[in-house]
Amino acid sequence: MTVRLRVPTAEDAGAWTELFDDAEVMRYVGTGEVHDRAWYAGFVQRQRELAGSTGLCLFSVLVGEEVAGFTGVQPWPQPWGPAGELEVGWRLGRRFWGRGVATAAGRAALDRARSLGVPRVVALVHADNAASVAVTRKLGLVQETAFRAPSGTPVLQFGTRLTPPS
Repeated sequence: MTVRLRVPTAEDAGAWTELFDDAEVMRYVGTGEVHDRAWYAGFVQRQRELAGSTGLCLFSVLVGEEVAGFTGVQPWPQPWGPAGELEVGWRLGRRFWGRGVATAAGRAALDRARSLGVPRVVALVHADNAASVAVTRKLGLVQETAFRAPSGTPVLQFGTRLTPPS
């Protein structure tokens, strides 16, 4: 599967809004809340700022010329969990599931992080999300711990080193 990553554009907010306006896509994401275009516009802006300052962000995933979702590495954004760690994550529209897109995009995101000298990443996955657990393992991450988020959601934390310890 050939995918490309790019820093998200303002137009990608609309694509993400449409792709993720799906209860099944959002089932294992946070509280499952579906967001509107204004929310994604702000999200895109934050990712663009992060890319400008660090080279990392949640990139738009392109299959051909079509936006399929996002993937990338960014600082863990919550006060709970692996504070201070960098997290690899992804989200795809349902029509892109089961085609190897998440794995290919995740590999590209990890390659970019590695090229920037990121030593380690984690991935936090809802314990019931078998598809994302499988992608995480295909990317070479190993389970480190399991816990419950403040919402009560069961979470598996995976991790891997990208560069040798110094």
